[in-house]
Parts: sequence; structure tokens; C-alpha cells
Amino acid sequence: MRSRARIAATTLTALVVATGAWADPPNFDFNGYAIVPTTAGGTLILRSVLTNNGVVPTPIALDFTQFQYTLLVTATLSVVGPPSQYSPASIEMFEDPIAGGTAADYAAPGTFTDGTLILAGVFDGNLTRNRFTPTLGSFIGLVDFTAGTRLGDLGTPQDWPFGGAWSRSISGIPTGYDENWDGKIDLATVAVEPSSWEAVKEMYRR
Repeated sequence: MRSRARIAATTLTALVVATGAWADPPNFDFNGYAIVPTTAGGTLILRSVLTNNGVVPTPIALDFTQFQYTLLVTATLSVVGPPSQYSPASIEMFEDPIAGGTAADYAAPGTFTDGTLILAGVFDGNLTRNRFTPTLGSFIGLVDFTAGTRLGDLGTPQDWPFGGAWSRSISGIPTGYDENWDGKIDLATVAVEPSSWEAVKEMYRR
């Protein structure tokens, strides 16, 4: 019995490794800069670039060799914090050819939106910006994708966790921007069928 249990455990471990379950989970990894309002009704604008570049897998296949991917978030400050709440808030993701396209330039906002709109959506509820110190904090929200040429490639378009950290002390913040925003959009939670450990072991007894 112990030998059989060891075989089952070894097989399960091999399956986990083979399917990449221990690797970084797919996400849209981004890094960019935000204009942050201080009064209610003001508009937060985040312009950023996807930075996966083949290192961390993306939820849908993207070609970082031939294209640059940019992300734009626009949100209205509804509650002055901390924490600050932004609603409504929207998100757009664009694909622009590296050859013949226009590289993202923070001094030229149009370069972030001059490609193909591959995904677009809205935040489900508020985009929340927390503050730990005057120069450091975090942000979090949930995204519902509703449009874009790659919308059909998503397993589910709703409730994609969006979050990361912001900093005002990092060097290199472009003129006209207030903060660096470094974050990611994770895969939406997919429902799974519950199963007991005994049921899992039974699969290896057959």
C-alpha cells in the first residue's frame, strides 16, 4: 500500500511539473506611469507597456517579437482617500507593429493607442489606490473585458484581478506624470470540479 501511494504521489508530481503548474501563472505584466488627480471628479490616466516579453506567459498568445503591446487605464476619482476610489474606470490594450509602427512615447500620448485594440473593458466596481507612505502604495481592482479583436480568445471575460504597486520616489518618472505603476492582470478564476483526495488516489488505482 505504501509503495502504491508513493507511485501515485510521484505520478501526480510529474503531472504537475509537466503541465507547468509550478511555473509563473499566465498574466499581463505591465509597467508604466500615471497622472493622478487630487480632487474628486479628476481623471486618472495610466499609460503603460506590457513587459512579459516571452519571460512570463500571457493568457492569450502575443507576439512580442513583431509587436509592442500598450495598456491604457482611464478612471474618475470618485472618493478622495486614502484609500482613493475611482469609478467609472476603463481599460484598453493595443497591439502595434514594431516595424512600421510607433514606439510608445510618454511625451506623445497618442503612441499608446495607435495600434489595434485587442482587448477593452471596464472595472467591476472601483479601482482602488492605497497609500502606505506619501511616496509608495498599491492599487487593485477587477476587470471585465467586453470588446477587442482578441476577446474571443479569453476563457472568461469577467473578473480579471488587476493590481500592483505605485511609487513616486522611483527615478525616471517622465515629465507630466506623477507615479510609476508596476502591476499585472491575472487570469480570472475559473470554476473547478471539487474532488476528495481519496477520489484522486482512486484514479491511479484503475
